[in-house]
Amino acid sequence: MLRIAVCDDDIVDCDRIYGFVQDYINRNDLVADVRKYTHPDLMLTESVAFHPNIYILDIVMPMLTGLEAAKEVRWTQKNAQIIFATSEKSYALEAYDVSPINYILKPVDKNKLEQSLNRAISNIEPEDEQSITVKIKGGFATIRICDILYVDCNNHKVTFHLLSNDTITTPTLRIGFAEYVEALLSADMFLRCHESIVVNIAAIDKLVKYEIALRNKEIIPVSRNRYDEIASAYMDYRL
Repeated sequence: MLRIAVCDDDIVDCDRIYGFVQDYINRNDLVADVRKYTHPDLMLTESVAFHPNIYILDIVMPMLTGLEAAKEVRWTQKNAQIIFATSEKSYALEAYDVSPINYILKPVDKNKLEQSLNRAISNIEPEDEQSITVKIKGGFATIRICDILYVDCNNHKVTFHLLSNDTITTPTLRIGFAEYVEALLSADMFLRCHESIVVNIAAIDKLVKYEIALRNKEIIPVSRNRYDEIASAYMDYRL
């Protein structure tokens, strides 16, 4: 399912763009969750759990500009698709620092926006929609891969720590932790930073010997013998 965030402090413009997006979704028979915001702070707060694939941002907004919001988005969501929709021409050069799909001047032309949405959707990485199903007490739970901060093992039980700050814990394992997380580790997005911890590289905010600060401000350890590998992978990902 597509997840789209529209952010503009001008309520009329926000509603207009939101309407264009909804019309595009309906005419193309797409399944999408489209949310509108009039303040980027709220959008960034909710995006931790909502995790939009596509952001449509005004630039000139109070307290936090669309450019600043886009930089925050780009730091936490490397593959997010960003479209600027603004009345200001003067920010166009600076805007391209965050690699947007397009820079559309207001009043927003519906056809230009739809062309930008076509490009954005075609660029969305398949892993953004991947999920795993895990056994829990009394049944099963499906977890989006992009929602996982890290996974740890304690007393032979595995806990998935999520962007929403929720946790999902399995019953007692009958296999080793390494075997259990083998599927996650086969994806480029996950690293084993400790004997009993696997971390989503996109969730790392800061890496310091021998600790990782996550986007939710939580701190997890890095084994000494794994530090160089983690540091190299993290730098490759950020660069």
